[in-house]
Amino acid sequence: MEIILKISTNKRLVTLTYFLSLVLFSQDNSVSDFYREDQFYFGSSYFIQTESIEDFKQNGFSGNFQLGFIRDIPINSSSSKAIGIGLGFERNYFTSNVQPRKQNDKIDYEIIVSRFLESKNKISFSSISIPIEYRWRKTTITDYKFWRIYSGFKIKKNFTLYSNPSYGSELRIKDIEDWTSSIYLNAGYNTWNISLEYDLNPLIKNKKTTEETDLNISFFRIGLIFYFL
Repeated sequence: MEIILKISTNKRLVTLTYFLSLVLFSQDNSVSDFYREDQFYFGSSYFIQTESIEDFKQNGFSGNFQLGFIRDIPINSSSSKAIGIGLGFERNYFTSNVQPRKQNDKIDYEIIVSRFLESKNKISFSSISIPIEYRWRKTTITDYKFWRIYSGFKIKKNFTLYSNPSYGSELRIKDIEDWTSSIYLNAGYNTWNISLEYDLNPLIKNKKTTEETDLNISFFRIGLIFYFL
């Protein structure tokens, strides 16, 4: 009887050991391909005015820095394709010879053309951006360095403009469009990526200079963007 109990116990131990080994083996070798690439980002770009304005001149640094977070939503089993939805902050600077002047509670825009005095007026403003993008990457769940192409559009909530002329006092300007949008393409390898962005509507529109020239200010941006897990 004792021998029969020992044999029965040994069989149960062998069976349990075999079962556990199958479970552990399965866990070690069944890595799912599905994953999320949620990312923080930081970038900086140089601005190029896209509209043709008579006598207009960019005469200093014009650009921005941006930071934010993108939520990754994979749309295929390998997670190489996804939709990204995010929230970001942008701080923008634009330097040109457009000189805003306040007269009788109204803002006039004058383009300063002078052989002797170069006018540098820096306009600054902040934006909250909502990027929505299609994401492609050549990666796997265990690969942290890969090629990527992210393309999409942004909706931006813009805040008050501040004008800092090379002479005169700072002005607070409300002529900025509250909401603007842009399309963009980010592509690169690992952390380093080239960023291209084009405004779909002007930042300032339906305004004229003192010479009755249409003042439609919009930008093409080129720069670098960095992604961090």
